[in-house]
Amino acid sequence: MALDPTKHADWEIAEESETRMKTVYQLAEQLGLQKEELLPHGHYVAKVDFNKVLKRTEKKPDGKFIDVTAITPTPLGEGKSTTTIGLVQGLGKRGKKVIGTIRQPSGGPTMNIKGSAAGGGLSQCIPLTPFSLGLTGDINAIMNAHNLAMVALTSRIQHEFNYDDERLAKSNLKRLDIDTDRIEIKWIIDFCAQALRKIIVGIGGRMDGFMMESGFAIAVSSEIMAILSVAKDLKDMRERIGKMVVAYDKKGKPITTTDLEVAGAMTAWMVEAINPNLMQTIEGQPVFVHAGPFANIAIGQSSIIADRIALKLGDYVVT
Repeated sequence: MALDPTKHADWEIAEESETRMKTVYQLAEQLGLQKEELLPHGHYVAKVDFNKVLKRTEKKPDGKFIDVTAITPTPLGEGKSTTTIGLVQGLGKRGKKVIGTIRQPSGGPTMNIKGSAAGGGLSQCIPLTPFSLGLTGDINAIMNAHNLAMVALTSRIQHEFNYDDERLAKSNLKRLDIDTDRIEIKWIIDFCAQALRKIIVGIGGRMDGFMMESGFAIAVSSEIMAILSVAKDLKDMRERIGKMVVAYDKKGKPITTTDLEVAGAMTAWMVEAINPNLMQTIEGQPVFVHAGPFANIAIGQSSIIADRIALKLGDYVVT
């Protein structure tokens, strides 16, 4: 059918376009990826091993970088993603080897009023459903890594409340003297759950935790999401995660995930998530989808890693 954004909803345009979309194997051939660099998640979505790509293309010059920095969205919702994908499709129409790099949407806005972040109208990223509903699990990995820090923090508070220094030492722990009024992070969930913004944890006996105020934030507000977007590689990510401040002690000294001895385990949850996701526009140009920090509280960009591999694989990169 003839697609008309004034008559068809975004999902109808995406659904029709998906009947003729390329497989990830065709996209990989288009990009010049080698077999071992492609990590398929089905036939139409894949991860790309960024380390192998960067190592192979190390001496290749970068393409041109086009950055959509900001835009005031129109009443129809045309914003940065729609503009970016439109530019990718336009350059593709002119025969340029072009790649888009955009953020992954959060489940909160997707299930609320805003909807997905796949662009809109005739400038969309597909397949729309996996794009909007978790994709390859990067946000789940971020939730597990982040909430692991909260588990370590609340457990440490409980142990320090229940036991003296001698008993802590038997478990190879030293007292961090955490100030429970200066906890800097919350639990996270990938929904807008107002009822969970402020909660009380640790209700019960001494083995059920330390009773205090806590709460949930949305997953993409996690510092780990911002770290995913700016990290250069796994080593850099590990170092940044280790510097995350989770609380302060009673003298005002910051307590980090390294102090809780949990930074390495948090990074382990992110090993697969650090690889960008490969998708496409409705006109078949490749798009890397990676990271998704909110622009109103963080940096609002896709990942540096996605940009780096795109610059090696394309002549033009629009982000």
